[in-house]
Amino acid sequence: MARKSSGRGSDNITPVMIELARTELAALTASLKFWAGWVQSADKYTRGISSELDRASTKGGDTREFSGRLTDLTRGYLREVAELPNVAMKHFVDEMEHVGISQKPTRKARTKM
Repeated sequence: MARKSSGRGSDNITPVMIELARTELAALTASLKFWAGWVQSADKYTRGISSELDRASTKGGDTREFSGRLTDLTRGYLREVAELPNVAMKHFVDEMEHVGISQKPTRKARTKM
């Protein structure tokens, strides 16, 4: 037989569950921000390399210039990827502040009877 719960216990847990769900949502959107940024950076990088390979195979050219352009593309890609954790964290913090969770939760003291 199922127990009937008093409304009092479930009322106490509701704010905690809401805060938990908002925190999970903020974490999920921050991780999506990270992966979306990585996909964009990787796409830009691979298109750049493909373009340089096409240029080198059709026009030939100086090997030093070719390797210099590839180095520049790689440096730019690594710089963008290294910044992604900061972008994701900023997004998470902004989301938490937006819903008002950045403050420490206050707990009301109750006396036992």
